Amino acid sequence: MKTKLLTAIFALGWLCSGIAFAQAPDTLFISTTQVVHIRFGSELKYVNLGNKAIVAKIVDGSKDYVAVKAREPFDICTSMSCLESTGAMHTFIVAYREHPSRLDVDTRIPVRPAGTAGPSKVRPSAPDSTFSFSAHSFQTISEMSKELYHVGAKDYGIEVFCDNLLVKDDVLFIVFSIKNGSSVSYDLSDPRFAVESKRKTKRGLQYEKAVFPKQSYGLGVVQPEDVGKLVFTFDKIALTRGQVFRVYFYEKGGARNFVLTLSAGDVNGARRLN
Repeated sequence: MKTKLLTAIFALGWLCSGIAFAQAPDTLFISTTQVVHIRFGSELKYVNLGNKAIVAKIVDGSKDYVAVKAREPFDICTSMSCLESTGAMHTFIVAYREHPSRLDVDTRIPVRPAGTAGPSKVRPSAPDSTFSFSAHSFQTISEMSKELYHVGAKDYGIEVFCDNLLVKDDVLFIVFSIKNGSSVSYDLSDPRFAVESKRKTKRGLQYEKAVFPKQSYGLGVVQPEDVGKLVFTFDKIALTRGQVFRVYFYEKGGARNFVLTLSAGDVNGARRLN
């Protein structure tokens, strides 16, 4: 028992020392200038911070995202624990680094090796995917003529629009386009999707539920003066009166973030494909 305890203490000290140049899978590096977002597979019931130097907040409009930041630089090694509603417990070793190598952490799927993600990849965004479409199917859908023009956002030289809402075999396809008119590449992190109440009260949203895509196509980097196409599939969604479907786009390592809101009429009226 003493041997195991000493080993654990040694490993913890090694991870927080200057020897640990590479970020270990269970080590969370945070700073005072950049926010790290952690995504979970279900709503969070418990979050515990090991030190007051850390501040964490559940992202507005979702209970499955946590934003973490350092109040001030610290030279110790601490921890953060998060308990999901499913009973899954996640504990992170937390250390300070002025420029963290990862600003978005997804606990639902294994970390992908560098170079495996790109605009031409099709991948499931959740491990319980019950259907699968090929890259050819996604490309065909992404190249369809644009039918929606009223759902979009523009800023920082970036234009983000929802081009199409389509239904096939009780699967909802949502097609987005990102036009980069800036001089800097736009590297998109995994968007967040949620069914929310249309109006907010002083205490926040009256209703909110995170929705996870089954498959995604086109996630990657949009180069300057280029247009990227994104397609996501979901189990068919039906919104009630007073509900909207919101999509939160996050830039990796940047602040060019966007929010798109789809009304109940938009989602329920998705065109059915033969």
